[in-house]
Amino acid sequence: MSNTSAPTGLPTNLSDTSASQLASYAYFALVVLTLLNLLNYVDRFIFAALIPYIKDDPSAHYTDAQLGWIGSAFTYVYTVCSPLFGYLGDRYRRGRLIALGIVIWSLATAAGGAAASFMVLLIARAAVGVGEANYATIAPGLLSDFFVKARRGLVMSIFFAAIPIGSALGFLMGGHFGSPARLGWRHTLYLVGLPGLLTAAAAFFMREPKRGVMDEESAEAQAKTFGWVEGYRILFTNRGYLFACFGYAAITFALGALVFWAPEWLKSDKGMSPEDANKMLGVCAVIGGTVGTMAGGVIADRLTKKIRGAFFWVCAASSLLAAIPTIVAITSHNKTVYLIGIFLGITLVFIGNGPVNAVLVNLVPANLRTTALGLVVVIIHVLGDGISLPLVGSISTALTRTKDALPGSIITLGNIFNIDPHTQTLSVALLLMPVAMVVSGVLYAIGLKTPEGKRT
Repeated sequence: MSNTSAPTGLPTNLSDTSASQLASYAYFALVVLTLLNLLNYVDRFIFAALIPYIKDDPSAHYTDAQLGWIGSAFTYVYTVCSPLFGYLGDRYRRGRLIALGIVIWSLATAAGGAAASFMVLLIARAAVGVGEANYATIAPGLLSDFFVKARRGLVMSIFFAAIPIGSALGFLMGGHFGSPARLGWRHTLYLVGLPGLLTAAAAFFMREPKRGVMDEESAEAQAKTFGWVEGYRILFTNRGYLFACFGYAAITFALGALVFWAPEWLKSDKGMSPEDANKMLGVCAVIGGTVGTMAGGVIADRLTKKIRGAFFWVCAASSLLAAIPTIVAITSHNKTVYLIGIFLGITLVFIGNGPVNAVLVNLVPANLRTTALGLVVVIIHVLGDGISLPLVGSISTALTRTKDALPGSIITLGNIFNIDPHTQTLSVALLLMPVAMVVSGVLYAIGLKTPEGKRT
């Protein structure tokens, strides 16, 4: 029996009936895990949509710097917990671990609505990071054991299409329901948090595929379990994997800050209302992000059949090209121009999303994937949005406080890019993001030149 008898390229020793059943369940698992990932990103990004309402709440009085730290509290906890869940995910039943994560992030999201102080809100958002670290670390590795390597670019793109769609729903729901004239920001967090508890059962009862069954590895290699030290030694000596991580970190630095600060930036620097800003961002995310994510998977899978290192090529081109419309969006004062810039920037950034995750799982042994994905989370958030979120908020707050005595270098920078640093403080801070995109593209290109990168 050839591999073409089942759409996932299943092992050849299966009967037609068994292969058909496993192939059907693989796609069922893809649908379930993608829908859960959608919920994951709604919970994650709705907070960014609520920032303008939180800032206007007379009971809050949060500064941009404080809100940046609240965003990073999620990121730091998410980062710290990821290696732990990576270690557990390589050893225990993954569906049940995922179910635990869903329960944690749902309760923590709702708890944010009850926060009565800066510290309580910070802790609540940090707890969301515990649950989401669990899911983000374990789910891609679980999904990879349902599909062969040749199909993982498209599969990962479908899975990660939940990012732009979930982000869009977060922006749209936050912008609409967060208004004091409707539910308000507190009740909006209740609305999106508590229903998530009902979805945990879908993950709890999911089948556990044999690790590495879809890979070209021996039975001995598939059965091998790596110790903590040995596993990290393998990962830190894999140069292709490391440069993929670093490129991913640089684009996360840029995208994380842009997504988090975009609603407030469009309100304060571009003059849009919070609801209009979130609607616009939602439309750009759901259309541009979905188109970009799916296109990236299709392009990468097709190029893989023709050239070596296709995944790296797609990732590098995605990051480099996205820098151009991003800087146009930040600096333009014409509404049509900066909205088109935002749309094109989102589309181009998301082209690399599926391929980078596919290349990360393809570069490491099957029984080390969840550990590898846990380390990916650490690297991309410690070096990425863990820095950029508070950095942008701190720069904006500092410029606001010293607007009557701005340094000459800041005034010169504003003149070059036609930005008023006295009133467009977030725009000045966000100029770092196109630079990070270029750095990302360069790092992916270096990864392509490594021995491991040439084999992808």
